[in-house]
Amino acid sequence: MTIGDRRRDGTRSRGMTAGVSDRLTVRPARPDEIEEVGRLTLEAYLADGMVNPAGSYAASLADASRRASDAELLVAVDPEGMVVGTITVCTPGSPLGELSRPGELEFRMLAVAPGARRRGVGEALVRTVLARARKTGAHRVVLCSAEEMYVAHRLYARLGFIRMPERDWYPLPGVRLLAFGATTVASRASGLR
Repeated sequence: MTIGDRRRDGTRSRGMTAGVSDRLTVRPARPDEIEEVGRLTLEAYLADGMVNPAGSYAASLADASRRASDAELLVAVDPEGMVVGTITVCTPGSPLGELSRPGELEFRMLAVAPGARRRGVGEALVRTVLARARKTGAHRVVLCSAEEMYVAHRLYARLGFIRMPERDWYPLPGVRLLAFGATTVASRASGLR
């Protein structure tokens, strides 16, 4: 059973329905949700075979407490009160930032509970980050993603992200992370790129 299969009160959910993204609430994670967010994040990456369960990155994914203290930890909550997705938002200088420069927001560790996928949860989370960037005056949102995360790459392209190969990097030998960026509406209007 996945995290997305149970309501907060422990009763079983009937699952998510098409069009659920318009009924999601995206908000900062509450302290009582931090442990659940860590489990959800790790479970999502494990389900995709993107992380070694015994590796150091698995521990980072599970450490939502650190993300909440060093960046902004957002969650997507369905109408039944279940946390079904999460994203970490970093400003330049954040200890968790990897790519962001002045005037940019960065997001990391986008994760959707396996039982809640293909329902617009990831899109709602990314759109929230894009809206936050526009509201705060950031001219770009950046992220890095493993080469194998094709589904995520399609989402990013659909939302206006383009590849930024000049910012690709290798956290470990042989592990290449691809950089993507989306220019915000406000900066497009002013001619910034």
